[in-house]
Amino acid sequence: MRFLISFLLLLFLHMQVIAQADNEIQVYASPTIQKKWTIFELHTNYTFKGSKFLTDPKMAHWLNETLEITHGFGKNFEIGFYTFTGFAPGGGFQYLGNQIRPRVTVPDKWSWPLGASLSVEFGFFRPSDTAKFFWQGEIRPIIDKTIGNWYFAFNPNMDFVVSGDNKGIGISPQFKTVYTIRQKVGLGIEYYAGLGNFNDILPVNMQEHLLGPMIDLYIDPKWEINTGVLFGLTENSNQTILKILLGRRIGK
Repeated sequence: MRFLISFLLLLFLHMQVIAQADNEIQVYASPTIQKKWTIFELHTNYTFKGSKFLTDPKMAHWLNETLEITHGFGKNFEIGFYTFTGFAPGGGFQYLGNQIRPRVTVPDKWSWPLGASLSVEFGFFRPSDTAKFFWQGEIRPIIDKTIGNWYFAFNPNMDFVVSGDNKGIGISPQFKTVYTIRQKVGLGIEYYAGLGNFNDILPVNMQEHLLGPMIDLYIDPKWEINTGVLFGLTENSNQTILKILLGRRIGK
């Protein structure tokens, strides 16, 4: 376990700042954080190789860092706040925007056969400091289920843009499955897709489809550690992304 943690930290510290990735790559689980507790999460996403359609591959070379802070306000309700930042290909730090996310989950007393919750994100964002901010968000239904050592989660997301040149509602489903070994290590697969807008589904080669192996480490209930590599399945997908999620819960 110590070796795995040390390896992840060394890998992060020695990466050169040369990759563009999505700001937050995560399949959500249905439970909200406990009332009066707070979790701090750092999402680090590094793209080794971008879309095959790029005329200059270096244009994809960013390192994205997103700080997510989530606080539980009730037994089944939380609010998250995001700050998006990144390092440009030349190494310059850039502020990219902020977003807020309320989320509610189905109470246990309802005795549903599946875990379920719903989050709505909204805020402003820009892909780089040379672009204008635009207002955007996401509606994220979350469904999950644990069966023995297996865990399954499905997020049939709808993302939307309400200002700028790319207004519309997009389809971006996500899926995760994990097998837990001795309650310490989870080995799994994560899948992410971007299919285009509801009224304009993209051709398959222009869609984004990412799939890859993941590791979850359960070293302490207060810590969240998830890492893995995603590989593009279509020409327009980022071809290779390293993602690292480090989280720390604080409460009484």
